[in-house]
Amino acid sequence: MSNDVKNATTANILVVDDTAANLHLLVKLLTNRGYKVRPVPNGHLALSGARGLPPDLILLDIMMPEMDGYEVCRKLKANPDTRDIPIIFISAIHEVIDKVKAFSLGGVDYITKPFEAKEVLARVETHLALRNMQKKLQEKNELLEKTLQDLKTTQSQLIEAEKMASLGSLVAGVAHEINTPVGNGLIAASTLANETKFFAADFEVGKLKRSSLKAYLDKAGHCSELILRNLHRAGELVVSFKQVAVDQSSLEKRVFQVKEYLEKTILSLEPQLKQTEHSLTVGGDETLMMDSYPGALSQVATNLVMNSIAHAYPSGGGGHLQFRVSRQSDRATIEYNDDGCGIPEKNLGKIFDPFFTTARSQGGSGLGLHIVYNLVSQKLQGQIRCESEVGLGTKFILDLPISISSGGAR
Repeated sequence: MSNDVKNATTANILVVDDTAANLHLLVKLLTNRGYKVRPVPNGHLALSGARGLPPDLILLDIMMPEMDGYEVCRKLKANPDTRDIPIIFISAIHEVIDKVKAFSLGGVDYITKPFEAKEVLARVETHLALRNMQKKLQEKNELLEKTLQDLKTTQSQLIEAEKMASLGSLVAGVAHEINTPVGNGLIAASTLANETKFFAADFEVGKLKRSSLKAYLDKAGHCSELILRNLHRAGELVVSFKQVAVDQSSLEKRVFQVKEYLEKTILSLEPQLKQTEHSLTVGGDETLMMDSYPGALSQVATNLVMNSIAHAYPSGGGGHLQFRVSRQSDRATIEYNDDGCGIPEKNLGKIFDPFFTTARSQGGSGLGLHIVYNLVSQKLQGQIRCESEVGLGTKFILDLPISISSGGAR
Protein backbone atom coordinates (compact mmCIF):
# COMPACT_ATOMS: atom_id res chain seq x y z
CA MET A 1 0.00 0.00 0.00
CA SER A 2 1.42 3.42 -0.96
CA ASN A 3 2.13 6.17 1.57
CA ASP A 4 -0.83 8.19 0.27
CA VAL A 5 -3.23 5.31 0.93
CA LYS A 6 -1.70 4.72 4.36
CA ASN A 7 -2.08 8.40 5.22
CA ALA A 8 -5.66 8.32 3.97
CA THR A 9 -6.61 5.71 6.59
CA THR A 10 -5.90 8.27 9.34
CA ALA A 11 -8.31 10.73 7.72
CA ASN A 12 -11.12 12.54 9.50
CA ILE A 13 -14.54 11.67 8.01
CA LEU A 14 -17.81 13.44 8.77
CA VAL A 15 -20.84 11.12 8.35
CA VAL A 16 -24.27 12.77 8.08
CA ASP A 17 -27.46 10.65 8.22
CA ASP A 18 -30.72 11.11 10.13
CA THR A 19 -31.29 7.34 10.37
CA ALA A 20 -29.58 6.01 13.48
CA ALA A 21 -29.12 2.49 12.07
CA ASN A 22 -27.39 3.78 8.94
CA LEU A 23 -25.24 6.13 10.99
CA HIS A 24 -24.19 3.31 13.33
CA LEU A 25 -23.39 0.99 10.42
CA LEU A 26 -21.24 3.54 8.60
CA VAL A 27 -19.41 4.58 11.77
CA LYS A 28 -18.57 0.97 12.60
CA LEU A 29 -17.48 0.19 9.04
CA LEU A 30 -15.18 3.23 8.76
CA THR A 31 -13.84 3.03 12.32
CA ASN A 32 -12.84 -0.60 11.83
CA ARG A 33 -10.94 0.55 8.76
CA GLY A 34 -8.91 2.96 10.90
CA TYR A 35 -10.62 6.24 10.03
CA LYS A 36 -11.50 8.94 12.55
CA VAL A 37 -15.28 9.23 12.21
CA ARG A 38 -17.55 12.06 13.40
CA PRO A 39 -21.26 11.12 13.12
CA VAL A 40 -23.99 13.80 13.06
CA PRO A 41 -27.76 13.24 12.59
CA ASN A 42 -28.79 16.40 10.71
CA GLY A 43 -27.73 19.13 8.33
CA HIS A 44 -27.34 21.91 10.92
CA LEU A 45 -24.88 19.91 12.99
CA ALA A 46 -23.08 18.89 9.80
CA LEU A 47 -22.48 22.52 8.84
CA SER A 48 -21.39 23.42 12.36
CA GLY A 49 -19.00 20.47 12.55
CA ALA A 50 -17.52 21.07 9.12
CA ARG A 51 -16.87 24.75 9.85
CA GLY A 52 -15.43 24.10 13.30
CA LEU A 53 -13.05 21.34 12.21
CA PRO A 54 -13.09 20.76 8.44
CA PRO A 55 -13.00 17.01 7.74
CA ASP A 56 -11.06 15.31 4.95
CA LEU A 57 -14.24 13.78 3.51
CA ILE A 58 -18.00 13.96 4.05
CA LEU A 59 -20.52 11.11 3.57
CA LEU A 60 -23.84 12.93 3.19
CA ASP A 61 -27.39 11.57 3.19
CA ILE A 62 -29.93 13.42 1.02
CA MET A 63 -33.35 12.82 2.55
CA MET A 64 -33.20 14.54 5.94
CA PRO A 65 -35.77 16.73 7.75
CA GLU A 66 -35.39 20.52 8.05
CA MET A 67 -32.34 20.66 5.75
CA ASP A 68 -31.72 18.03 3.08
CA GLY A 69 -28.32 16.93 1.82
CA TYR A 70 -28.55 19.09 -1.28
CA GLU A 71 -28.87 22.25 0.82
CA VAL A 72 -26.07 21.15 3.13
CA CYS A 73 -23.82 20.62 0.12
CA ARG A 74 -24.78 24.00 -1.35
CA LYS A 75 -23.88 25.81 1.87
CA LEU A 76 -20.59 23.93 2.26
CA LYS A 77 -19.55 24.80 -1.30
CA ALA A 78 -20.42 28.46 -0.72
CA ASN A 79 -18.01 28.67 2.22
CA PRO A 80 -14.32 29.19 1.28
CA ASP A 81 -13.26 27.17 4.33
CA THR A 82 -15.27 24.08 3.36
CA ARG A 83 -15.81 24.25 -0.41
CA ASP A 84 -12.85 22.00 -1.24
CA ILE A 85 -13.95 19.13 1.03
CA PRO A 86 -14.98 16.14 -1.13
CA ILE A 87 -18.60 15.11 -0.56
CA ILE A 88 -19.92 11.62 -1.33
CA PHE A 89 -23.71 11.48 -1.39
CA ILE A 90 -25.13 8.27 0.04
CA SER A 91 -28.88 7.86 -0.41
CA ALA A 92 -31.76 5.51 -1.20
CA ILE A 93 -32.75 7.85 -4.04
CA HIS A 94 -31.53 6.27 -7.26
CA GLU A 95 -33.12 8.37 -9.99
CA VAL A 96 -30.69 9.74 -12.57
CA ILE A 97 -32.00 13.28 -12.15
CA ASP A 98 -31.15 13.17 -8.43
CA LYS A 99 -27.64 11.93 -9.13
CA VAL A 100 -27.11 14.66 -11.72
CA LYS A 101 -28.27 17.25 -9.20
CA ALA A 102 -25.86 15.89 -6.61
CA PHE A 103 -22.91 16.15 -8.99
CA SER A 104 -23.97 19.61 -10.22
CA LEU A 105 -23.88 20.89 -6.63
CA GLY A 106 -20.29 19.72 -6.22
CA GLY A 107 -20.52 16.11 -5.04
CA VAL A 108 -17.63 13.89 -6.10
CA ASP A 109 -19.49 10.57 -5.92
CA TYR A 110 -22.88 8.97 -5.29
CA ILE A 111 -23.56 5.71 -3.45
CA THR A 112 -27.02 4.16 -3.54
CA LYS A 113 -28.57 2.52 -0.47
CA PRO A 114 -28.57 -0.31 0.42
CA PHE A 115 -24.81 -0.17 -0.05
CA GLU A 116 -22.08 -2.78 -0.10
CA ALA A 117 -19.41 -2.31 2.56
CA LYS A 118 -16.57 -3.01 0.11
CA GLU A 119 -17.94 -0.46 -2.34
CA VAL A 120 -18.16 2.24 0.34
CA LEU A 121 -14.61 1.57 1.54
CA ALA A 122 -13.22 1.52 -2.01
CA ARG A 123 -14.85 4.82 -2.92
CA VAL A 124 -13.85 6.46 0.35
CA GLU A 125 -10.25 5.30 -0.07
CA THR A 126 -10.12 6.54 -3.66
CA HIS A 127 -11.46 10.01 -2.89
CA LEU A 128 -9.28 10.43 0.18
CA ALA A 129 -6.23 9.51 -1.90
CA LEU A 130 -7.31 11.99 -4.57
CA ARG A 131 -7.89 14.66 -1.93
CA ASN A 132 -4.48 13.99 -0.41
CA MET A 133 -2.78 14.35 -3.79
CA GLN A 134 -4.81 17.47 -4.54
CA LYS A 135 -3.59 19.05 -1.31
CA LYS A 136 0.00 18.19 -2.14
CA LEU A 137 -0.34 19.55 -5.66
CA GLN A 138 -1.89 22.75 -4.31
CA GLU A 139 0.93 23.16 -1.81
CA LYS A 140 3.55 22.61 -4.52
CA ASN A 141 1.81 25.06 -6.84
CA GLU A 142 1.65 27.66 -4.07
CA LEU A 143 5.36 27.18 -3.43
CA LEU A 144 6.03 27.46 -7.14
CA GLU A 145 3.93 30.61 -7.43
CA LYS A 146 5.67 32.11 -4.39
CA THR A 147 9.06 31.34 -5.91
CA LEU A 148 8.03 32.91 -9.20
CA GLN A 149 6.67 35.95 -7.37
CA ASP A 150 9.89 36.21 -5.36
CA LEU A 151 11.74 36.01 -8.64
CA LYS A 152 9.69 38.86 -10.12
CA THR A 153 10.13 40.91 -6.96
CA THR A 154 13.85 40.23 -6.95
CA GLN A 155 14.00 41.18 -10.61
CA SER A 156 12.34 44.54 -9.88
CA GLN A 157 14.63 45.13 -6.92
CA LEU A 158 17.58 44.14 -9.03
CA ILE A 159 16.81 46.73 -11.69
CA GLU A 160 16.98 49.34 -8.94
CA ALA A 161 20.02 47.85 -7.20
CA GLU A 162 21.87 47.42 -10.47
CA LYS A 163 22.25 51.19 -10.71
CA MET A 164 25.24 50.40 -8.52
CA ALA A 165 26.21 47.00 -9.83
CA SER A 166 28.34 45.56 -12.60
CA LEU A 167 26.37 42.42 -13.25
CA GLY A 168 26.66 41.78 -17.04
CA SER A 169 27.48 38.09 -17.35
CA LEU A 170 26.39 37.39 -13.76
CA VAL A 171 22.78 38.33 -14.56
CA ALA A 172 22.66 36.06 -17.60
CA GLY A 173 24.25 33.19 -15.70
CA VAL A 174 21.97 33.45 -12.67
CA ALA A 175 18.86 33.89 -14.85
CA HIS A 176 19.79 30.69 -16.69
CA GLU A 177 20.40 28.87 -13.41
CA ILE A 178 17.03 29.99 -12.01
CA ASN A 179 15.12 29.23 -15.19
CA THR A 180 16.34 25.63 -15.13
CA PRO A 181 14.80 24.52 -11.77
CA VAL A 182 11.69 26.67 -12.25
CA GLY A 183 11.20 25.20 -15.72
CA ASN A 184 11.68 21.66 -14.38
CA GLY A 185 9.20 22.37 -11.61
CA LEU A 186 6.61 23.66 -14.07
CA ILE A 187 7.03 20.57 -16.26
CA ALA A 188 6.55 18.27 -13.26
CA ALA A 189 3.49 20.24 -12.09
CA SER A 190 2.00 20.11 -15.59
CA THR A 191 2.62 16.37 -15.79
CA LEU A 192 0.95 15.83 -12.43
CA ALA A 193 -2.05 17.96 -13.46
CA ASN A 194 -2.48 15.95 -16.67
CA GLU A 195 -2.19 12.62 -14.84
CA THR A 196 -4.81 13.78 -12.34
CA LYS A 197 -7.16 14.75 -15.19
CA PHE A 198 -6.76 11.36 -16.87
CA PHE A 199 -7.18 9.58 -13.54
CA ALA A 200 -10.38 11.49 -12.80
CA ALA A 201 -11.70 10.72 -16.28
CA ASP A 202 -11.11 6.97 -15.79
CA PHE A 203 -12.88 7.14 -12.48
CA GLU A 204 -15.92 8.92 -13.84
CA VAL A 205 -16.45 6.29 -16.53
CA GLY A 206 -15.88 3.42 -14.13
CA LYS A 207 -12.55 2.22 -15.57
CA LEU A 208 -10.57 2.78 -12.38
CA LYS A 209 -8.59 -0.21 -11.12
CA ARG A 210 -6.40 -0.63 -8.09
CA SER A 211 -3.37 -0.92 -10.39
CA SER A 212 -4.34 2.42 -11.98
CA LEU A 213 -4.58 4.01 -8.55
CA LYS A 214 -1.15 2.70 -7.58
CA ALA A 215 0.38 3.89 -10.88
CA TYR A 216 -1.16 7.34 -10.39
CA LEU A 217 0.06 7.61 -6.81
CA ASP A 218 3.57 6.56 -7.83
CA LYS A 219 3.61 9.15 -10.62
CA ALA A 220 2.22 11.84 -8.32
CA GLY A 221 4.81 11.09 -5.64
CA HIS A 222 7.62 11.29 -8.18
CA CYS A 223 6.36 14.58 -9.61
CA SER A 224 5.89 16.07 -6.14
CA GLU A 225 9.46 15.17 -5.23
CA LEU A 226 10.75 16.81 -8.44
CA ILE A 227 8.73 19.97 -7.80
CA LEU A 228 9.94 20.28 -4.21
CA ARG A 229 13.59 19.63 -5.13
CA ASN A 230 13.54 22.23 -7.92
CA LEU A 231 11.74 24.79 -5.77
CA HIS A 232 14.43 24.46 -3.10
CA ARG A 233 17.12 24.98 -5.74
CA ALA A 234 15.38 28.04 -7.19
CA GLY A 235 14.94 29.45 -3.69
CA GLU A 236 18.63 29.06 -2.94
CA LEU A 237 19.52 30.85 -6.18
CA VAL A 238 17.14 33.71 -5.43
CA VAL A 239 18.73 34.20 -2.00
CA SER A 240 22.21 34.17 -3.53
CA PHE A 241 21.12 36.61 -6.23
CA LYS A 242 19.75 39.05 -3.65
CA GLN A 243 22.96 38.83 -1.64
CA VAL A 244 25.09 39.70 -4.66
CA ALA A 245 22.94 42.76 -5.40
CA VAL A 246 23.19 43.93 -1.79
CA ASP A 247 26.96 43.35 -1.64
CA GLN A 248 27.63 45.37 -4.78
CA SER A 249 25.39 48.28 -3.80
CA SER A 250 27.61 49.52 -0.93
CA LEU A 251 29.55 52.14 -2.97
CA GLU A 252 31.53 54.91 -1.28
CA LYS A 253 32.26 58.46 -2.45
CA ARG A 254 35.84 59.81 -2.49
CA VAL A 255 38.34 61.88 -4.49
CA PHE A 256 40.20 59.92 -7.19
CA GLN A 257 42.24 60.42 -10.34
CA VAL A 258 40.06 59.42 -13.28
CA LYS A 259 42.64 58.17 -15.82
CA GLU A 260 44.57 56.21 -13.21
CA TYR A 261 41.40 54.63 -11.86
CA LEU A 262 40.27 53.56 -15.34
CA GLU A 263 43.70 51.96 -15.88
CA LYS A 264 43.21 49.98 -12.66
CA THR A 265 39.81 48.91 -13.91
CA ILE A 266 41.39 47.63 -17.12
CA LEU A 267 43.74 45.45 -15.07
CA SER A 268 40.72 43.73 -13.52
CA LEU A 269 39.47 42.94 -17.03
CA GLU A 270 42.66 41.22 -18.13
CA PRO A 271 41.23 37.68 -17.71
CA GLN A 272 38.42 38.47 -20.18
CA LEU A 273 40.69 40.37 -22.59
CA LYS A 274 43.25 37.56 -22.70
CA GLN A 275 40.59 35.33 -24.23
CA THR A 276 40.33 37.74 -27.19
CA GLU A 277 42.67 39.52 -29.62
CA HIS A 278 41.43 42.97 -28.55
CA SER A 279 43.58 45.81 -27.22
CA LEU A 280 42.31 48.29 -24.63
CA THR A 281 43.91 51.65 -23.85
CA VAL A 282 43.19 54.71 -21.72
CA GLY A 283 44.28 58.21 -22.84
CA GLY A 284 43.67 61.85 -22.07
CA ASP A 285 44.07 64.20 -19.12
CA GLU A 286 46.22 62.55 -16.46
CA THR A 287 45.54 65.33 -13.92
CA LEU A 288 41.75 65.17 -13.93
CA MET A 289 40.41 64.49 -10.42
CA MET A 290 36.83 63.74 -9.43
CA ASP A 291 35.03 63.78 -6.09
CA SER A 292 32.51 61.08 -6.90
CA TYR A 293 31.86 57.34 -6.78
CA PRO A 294 34.81 55.43 -8.29
CA GLY A 295 33.07 52.07 -7.78
CA ALA A 296 30.15 53.17 -9.94
CA LEU A 297 32.51 54.49 -12.64
CA SER A 298 34.42 51.20 -12.59
CA GLN A 299 31.21 49.26 -13.08
CA VAL A 300 30.20 51.51 -15.99
CA ALA A 301 33.59 51.00 -17.65
CA THR A 302 33.45 47.25 -17.08
CA ASN A 303 29.99 46.93 -18.61
CA LEU A 304 30.95 49.01 -21.65
CA VAL A 305 34.01 46.85 -22.32
CA MET A 306 32.13 43.59 -21.76
CA ASN A 307 29.38 44.83 -24.10
CA SER A 308 31.97 45.38 -26.84
CA ILE A 309 33.58 41.99 -26.28
CA ALA A 310 30.19 40.26 -26.41
CA HIS A 311 28.56 42.09 -29.32
CA ALA A 312 30.91 44.33 -31.35
CA TYR A 313 32.92 41.61 -33.10
CA PRO A 314 30.55 38.80 -34.17
CA SER A 315 32.94 37.65 -36.89
CA GLY A 316 35.88 37.34 -34.50
CA GLY A 317 39.26 38.97 -34.91
CA GLY A 318 40.87 41.67 -32.81
CA GLY A 319 39.61 45.18 -32.23
CA HIS A 320 40.78 48.35 -30.54
CA LEU A 321 38.87 49.56 -27.49
CA GLN A 322 39.69 52.98 -26.01
CA PHE A 323 38.79 55.30 -23.14
CA ARG A 324 39.68 59.00 -23.42
CA VAL A 325 39.39 61.45 -20.53
CA SER A 326 39.05 65.26 -20.75
CA ARG A 327 37.76 68.25 -18.79
CA GLN A 328 35.42 71.10 -19.71
CA SER A 329 35.09 73.61 -16.86
CA ASP A 330 33.47 71.74 -13.92
CA ARG A 331 32.55 68.73 -16.05
CA ALA A 332 34.45 65.57 -16.92
CA THR A 333 34.01 63.92 -20.32
CA ILE A 334 34.84 60.25 -20.72
CA GLU A 335 34.60 58.82 -24.21
CA TYR A 336 34.64 55.10 -24.85
CA ASN A 337 34.74 53.68 -28.34
CA ASP A 338 35.31 50.43 -30.22
CA ASP A 339 35.91 49.80 -33.92
CA GLY A 340 33.47 46.92 -34.15
CA CYS A 341 30.38 46.22 -36.26
CA GLY A 342 28.36 49.16 -34.96
CA ILE A 343 24.69 49.36 -33.95
CA PRO A 344 21.86 49.64 -36.50
CA GLU A 345 20.11 53.02 -36.35
CA LYS A 346 16.76 51.36 -35.56
CA ASN A 347 18.22 49.94 -32.34
CA LEU A 348 20.10 53.03 -31.08
CA GLY A 349 17.05 54.43 -29.30
CA LYS A 350 16.50 51.17 -27.39
CA ILE A 351 19.97 50.11 -26.24
CA PHE A 352 19.49 51.55 -22.73
CA ASP A 353 16.07 49.93 -22.26
CA PRO A 354 15.95 47.09 -19.70
CA PHE A 355 16.12 43.60 -21.24
CA PHE A 356 16.66 44.86 -24.78
CA THR A 357 19.14 42.57 -26.53
CA THR A 358 19.73 41.20 -30.00
CA ALA A 359 21.66 38.24 -28.61
CA ARG A 360 19.10 36.51 -26.39
CA SER A 361 19.88 33.13 -27.98
CA GLN A 362 23.55 33.56 -27.07
CA GLY A 363 22.73 34.25 -23.42
CA GLY A 364 22.42 38.04 -23.60
CA SER A 365 20.42 39.46 -20.69
CA GLY A 366 19.67 42.93 -22.04
CA LEU A 367 20.62 44.52 -18.71
CA GLY A 368 24.25 45.60 -19.23
CA LEU A 369 23.67 48.99 -20.87
CA HIS A 370 20.56 49.62 -18.77
CA ILE A 371 22.78 49.27 -15.69
CA VAL A 372 25.26 51.69 -17.26
CA TYR A 373 22.52 54.24 -17.93
CA ASN A 374 21.19 54.09 -14.37
CA LEU A 375 24.66 54.34 -12.83
CA VAL A 376 25.59 57.37 -14.94
CA SER A 377 22.29 59.24 -14.62
CA GLN A 378 21.58 58.52 -10.96
CA LYS A 379 24.67 57.52 -8.97
CA LEU A 380 27.14 59.68 -10.96
CA GLN A 381 24.52 62.39 -11.70
CA GLY A 382 25.59 62.72 -15.32
CA GLN A 383 24.41 61.98 -18.84
CA ILE A 384 25.37 59.34 -21.38
CA ARG A 385 24.71 59.15 -25.10
CA CYS A 386 25.70 56.76 -27.86
CA GLU A 387 26.89 57.38 -31.42
CA SER A 388 27.29 54.48 -33.83
CA GLU A 389 27.45 53.57 -37.52
CA VAL A 390 27.20 50.07 -38.87
CA GLY A 391 30.66 48.89 -39.91
CA LEU A 392 32.50 51.81 -38.29
CA GLY A 393 32.14 51.16 -34.58
CA THR A 394 30.41 52.62 -31.54
CA LYS A 395 31.16 55.51 -29.19
CA PHE A 396 29.70 56.24 -25.75
CA ILE A 397 30.12 59.78 -24.35
CA LEU A 398 29.79 60.31 -20.59
CA ASP A 399 29.28 63.87 -19.30
CA LEU A 400 29.85 63.88 -15.53
CA PRO A 401 30.10 66.52 -12.79
CA ILE A 402 33.63 66.66 -11.35
CA SER A 403 32.25 67.01 -7.82
CA ILE A 404 28.94 65.80 -6.48
CA SER A 405 27.42 65.98 -3.02
CA SER A 406 26.82 62.78 -1.07
CA GLY A 407 23.18 63.72 -0.63
CA GLY A 408 22.75 64.25 -4.34
CA ALA A 409 23.36 60.64 -5.38
CA ARG A 410 20.08 58.90 -5.99
